[in-house]
Order: sequence, then C-alpha cells, then structure tokens
Amino acid sequence: MSFFGTNIKKIRQVKGLSQKAFADLFDLNRGVISSYEEGRAEPKIETILKVANYFNLNLDKLLTETLQVNQLVSVSDIDQLMLFPELAIQNTKEAKADQEKDTPNAAILQKILASVDLVYEFTADKPLLLQYQYGDILFLNKADLTAENHNTLCLHTNGTLQQLTDNQPTKSKTQEIYKVVGYVSTAEKNIFAGIFERLEHLERNAKNK
Repeated sequence: MSFFGTNIKKIRQVKGLSQKAFADLFDLNRGVISSYEEGRAEPKIETILKVANYFNLNLDKLLTETLQVNQLVSVSDIDQLMLFPELAIQNTKEAKADQEKDTPNAAILQKILASVDLVYEFTADKPLLLQYQYGDILFLNKADLTAENHNTLCLHTNGTLQQLTDNQPTKSKTQEIYKVVGYVSTAEKNIFAGIFERLEHLERNAKNK
C-alpha cells in the first residue's frame, strides 16, 4: 500500500481543507477520501496524477514516503504561518533545495497533464476498446471531425469512451470527440514501474510532430 492516504490527510490539515472540500477539488465524494486516508481503498492512477499536479508535488514522494510540512507550505499559506510560526521555521533553504531537485520525470508529468484535454482509465466498470486492457490509461485531446479520420477517433459520452464509427450520431451535448495521443499500459509490469517511461515516450512523440 502506498503513502497516498497518509499524505492527502496531511495535505488537508496543512491547507485547512475538510474531506468534502478536498474531494470537491477532484470531483470525488467525501467517503472516497475517507477510505483512502484509512487505507480501505487505493486510488485510481488518474486521481493520483491530479493530486500531484494540483499541489505541485513530486509523484514519487507522494507515493513512497510521508510528506513533511515544509514540502506543503507555500506563499499562499501566509495566514497559517502567522497562526503557527513553527511552520515558518520548517520552511527553510533545505525545503527549497528539495523543490529545485525535483526529478525530470515530475517536470515531464506536468507538461503532459498541461498538454492533454482528458485522462481516461479503463476500470472494471467501463467497456474496453479492442487494443487496451483494464488499468490502461489514455491521454486524449479534443479532435475535429472535419479534419481527422473517423476511424482514429473516440467518442466520450457520460464518462465512457468508445470507438467512433462513420454512422454514429455525435450531436448530443454530453458527447465529445477525442483522439488518443498517448497511453500508459499495465501489461507485464507494475503500474508505477513504467509510467514515466511511457510519459517520456509521449513527450518525444509530441516534439517530433
């Protein structure tokens, strides 16, 4: 089990967020956050990526060690620093050095999340597309039907992704057209073991276009 639950609880405490307020940031419910913090459930990869991106955290540290207060305090927390001066003591040059040593992988992750419109994970309650398996994560960008081959596009409807066909109606307000620009596969390896390798590959492909 990762340190994710312990760390999001610490993030909430430092930021002054209730479980519901934290859940609302990521379109989750309070019960889900409670289950993460108590170790009764593990988060989806998409949720982990969103939390790391939102709070500008090192993904490796978020999952493999207990975060320290000085890693979470920022200029926006000035009111808390006034109320709890001991936090200011911990926000030292060492903390800044840790941020500057942030791994290249974290920088890549930030770029990827900033450049895609949708991150979609195939979970057991969602239908699979032919070439993927449960646990795979797709990175998608919105596509123009008039400029793209329909056979390369996907239709996103009410949280579900399916392959677009030539005769498929696409005028509903709940439907959006996307094109897959990259993915992370869980095949033959741990979900975290190859994630950065895939992200680096995706970035290289983007630069070559």
